[in-house]
Amino acid sequence: MMTKSRKPLALWWLTLLGTAYFVAGKFGLSLAFVNASASPVWPPSGIAFAAFLLLGSRAWPAILVGAFLVNVTTAGSVATSIGIAVGNTLEGRLGADLVRLFANGRGAFDRARDVFKFVVLAGLFATTVSATIGVTSLTLAGYAAWLDYGPIWFTWWLGDAVGALVVGPILILWSVPSSVPWTRMRILEGAGLLAAMVALGALVFGGTSGDPLTFLCVPPLMWAAFRFGQRATATVIGLLGVLAIWATVRGLGPFADRAANESLLLLQAFLGTMAVMSLLIGAVVGERRRDEAALARLAAIVSSSDDAIISKTLEGVITSWNGGAERLYGYSAAEAIDRPISLIIPPDRPNEMLRILARLERGEHIESYETMRMRKDGTRLEVSLTVSPIRNASGKITGASAAPPRSGGTSPRRNARRRRSGRRRRSDPSRAWPWPPPTRSTIRSQSSRERSSSSPGRPAPAPGPASSRCSRRSSGSGRWWRVWAGSTGSSPRTR
Repeated sequence: MMTKSRKPLALWWLTLLGTAYFVAGKFGLSLAFVNASASPVWPPSGIAFAAFLLLGSRAWPAILVGAFLVNVTTAGSVATSIGIAVGNTLEGRLGADLVRLFANGRGAFDRARDVFKFVVLAGLFATTVSATIGVTSLTLAGYAAWLDYGPIWFTWWLGDAVGALVVGPILILWSVPSSVPWTRMRILEGAGLLAAMVALGALVFGGTSGDPLTFLCVPPLMWAAFRFGQRATATVIGLLGVLAIWATVRGLGPFADRAANESLLLLQAFLGTMAVMSLLIGAVVGERRRDEAALARLAAIVSSSDDAIISKTLEGVITSWNGGAERLYGYSAAEAIDRPISLIIPPDRPNEMLRILARLERGEHIESYETMRMRKDGTRLEVSLTVSPIRNASGKITGASAAPPRSGGTSPRRNARRRRSGRRRRSDPSRAWPWPPPTRSTIRSQSSRERSSSSPGRPAPAPGPASSRCSRRSSGSGRWWRVWAGSTGSSPRTR
C-alpha cells in the first residue's frame, strides 16, 4: 500500500535530501571507469530507496533534481541527464513501493523472509530500471556504443544494487529509535566491535595485493548480528565498505590486482554478499529472540495459572506440569515429569487417556469430557478435561495438553445435579425457602407483631430456638441473603 502524502516536505528537507544525493553521486561518478555516467559504486541508490520508503512520494523532487545535477555537471547532455534522473527516481520509488507492499515496509529487516524479499525486490529487481533507462539514454544520444551496452549496464546495475543493499538499510534502521538500552558494558562491547572491524579491515585490505584474507571480515559481522541486532550489523557493513573501497582504489587489498573497474566490481560483489548474509543472520537472531520472549511470557502465564495444565507425548509420558497441577494432584513437577499419565488416572480406567491420545493423533477433535482423576494421597477428583493437540513447526501432532479446572466443582454433571436439587427444593413446599427474602423492615414488622401478641390476655408464642438461620439465593443478582433472628423479644440482625 502506497504511503499517502499528507503535506509536502519542507523546502529545507528537500534541499538537505537533494544535497546528500548530489554529494554521494559525485563521489560515485568519481569512480566511473567504463563510462563517465556508469559507476560500480553508487551510494545514491540507497539514499533514494530510503527516502521514498521513509518519506513517501513527497521525496521525488529532491531525488530528481539531485540526480539531474549530478549527471549534467559530469558528462552527457541535458537530455541524457533528464533520462538518467528519471530512471534513478523511478528506481527508488519502485523499490520502496515493492518493499512496502510485499516486505513489511520499514520492518523489512525484522524477519528473514522479509529481508530476502527486500534483496530481491529493491536490490536486484528495482535497480534494473535505472540501469536500463540510463544506458539506453546514453546509447541513443551517442555517448556510449551499442557494443558496450552489456558491460555498461552490468556495471550500472551492480553499483545501484549494492548501494541499495548497503546504504539503504543503514538509513532505514537508524531512523527507528532503538529499544535496547546502552549500558556501560554494552558501550564498551560496541567500541570493541568497531575496533575489531577497523583492525581486521586494515589487515585484509591494507596489506599486499592478493592476500586471501577476506574471510577475516566475517567474525565482526557475526558478532554484530548476534549481539547488537540489525542496526549495528548494517553499520559495520557500511564501515567495511568504506575501508574496502578506499584501499581498492589505491591498489591495496585482495581485489586490486585487476583493472580498476573489474576490481571495483569484484569488491562490490563481495560487499553485497556480506551484506545479504549478515542481514539474514541478524533477522534470524532477532526472530529467535522475539520467539523466546513470547514463549517466556506464555510459560509464565501457564506456570502461574491456578488451573492444572499438563502436557504429554502421544505415548502418554508427562512433559510439563505447572503449579496448578502440583496443588491439585499433590505431585511436584520433579515427581511427575517423564512419568506416565497413569500416575493420576484411577486403576479402573487404565486405557482412557491412551484412547484419547490415539484419537488425537488421527486428527479427531476431542470434546470436553468428564472423568475421574486421583491425587497423590489416593483421593479421587471429578474433573472436566479439555484435551488439545500440540503441533511441531511442520504441523505434525507430537503431543497433547490437558487443562482441568482447579477443582471438580465446575463440571457440567455437577452443575446439572445442582439444578435438579434446586427444582426438587422448589417443588417441595416443606423445603422451599421464603421468597422474596426478608428485609430489615419486614423483620421489624414481624418483631412488633410478636411483641404485641405477648401482651396480657393473649397467650405468648412458643419460644423459638436460640438462633435460626434463613438463606436464599437471588437468581437476579447472584447474591446470598442471610437472616439471623434471635429469640423472642430480642432484636433481629440482618447481614
